[in-house]
Amino acid sequence: MKTWVCSQIIAWSVVIALCPFAVHAGDGQVSAAEVAAAVTPTSVSSVDSAPALASPPDPVPTSATDAASDTRIMWQGDPIPIGLKVQVEQRIDFPEPIAEISVPREIEQHSRIVLTPTGHLHWTANTPFASTRVLATSVSGSLYQLDVTARPDGVASGRIVLTDPVLDAAALAKAHTPDDRAKREQAAAQLIPKFLQQGAGAPSSDKPNYVTLSRFALAHFTGPRRLIPQLDAIRVAVRPMKTQAWLRVQSSALTLQPLAQWKAGDRYVTVLGALNRSAAEVAFDPRAFRGDVLFAAALHPMLGPRGSGHNQSVWVVITSQPFNRAFDHGTALSLDR
Repeated sequence: MKTWVCSQIIAWSVVIALCPFAVHAGDGQVSAAEVAAAVTPTSVSSVDSAPALASPPDPVPTSATDAASDTRIMWQGDPIPIGLKVQVEQRIDFPEPIAEISVPREIEQHSRIVLTPTGHLHWTANTPFASTRVLATSVSGSLYQLDVTARPDGVASGRIVLTDPVLDAAALAKAHTPDDRAKREQAAAQLIPKFLQQGAGAPSSDKPNYVTLSRFALAHFTGPRRLIPQLDAIRVAVRPMKTQAWLRVQSSALTLQPLAQWKAGDRYVTVLGALNRSAAEVAFDPRAFRGDVLFAAALHPMLGPRGSGHNQSVWVVITSQPFNRAFDHGTALSLDR
């Protein structure tokens, strides 16, 4: 019976603590909160307010990249020792992409191994293991050997970078060797006539020499305008002349006509169109000119026979006076000035 009364008392105390009303006791007024505080055991309140205990999370592998600086190791043919710390990821960079990596099965089952296409190996050992030989074959066929071991008390190192002196030397040689495009440009440059290889686009001096004048004049008939050298020259009119009047001997086989004339300083440079009408080859011979000539040159030293497709060319002459005046007198050729 006492047990039932005690139970009723405890039940009523709980009801009183939960219901929001005031209880009149004698002359005073007691709130429900004060009654609940008086009848509720302290041990129950402390148990209800205590937070639940959570189980500790599983250890997450950390990256060793931020732990220390990178370590560079040169590959010299001997196995490279690699020390891993358990539950710490280690990055190993190979000199070139790796096509295949050979790891013993028992070690692979207790490790997390990720190999990127660029040759970066990320290795996390979940359990310790003794030194194990690992073989890595590169895309070029090189075989790299690693002796990998894992210990719980190992020292976490930064990124390990493997270097190969053979690959470094090949890369250096390639950097100083012209590529196919540079070789093609060099071959094309050799095909450019000599008078266009130098001085194209460069300003000339106040008194250009014979080579500069010849290059300037011939460039107007042998290539695009952008390859014509810059020269302070003035175009001067020139009138046609009969070939027999100013050409010795070869006048019976050749037809020469002035095409253009310029004045640069105190000199005149004239381009001549040469045509071989004969059935034999005709060589360029400046001694055949009948005039006061300072310098003479030809784009092609030989004119092919008629109908060969190579029987036309351009010549150039440099004089101290206009072309028509220099050849009207019929004076002997002088190339000693």
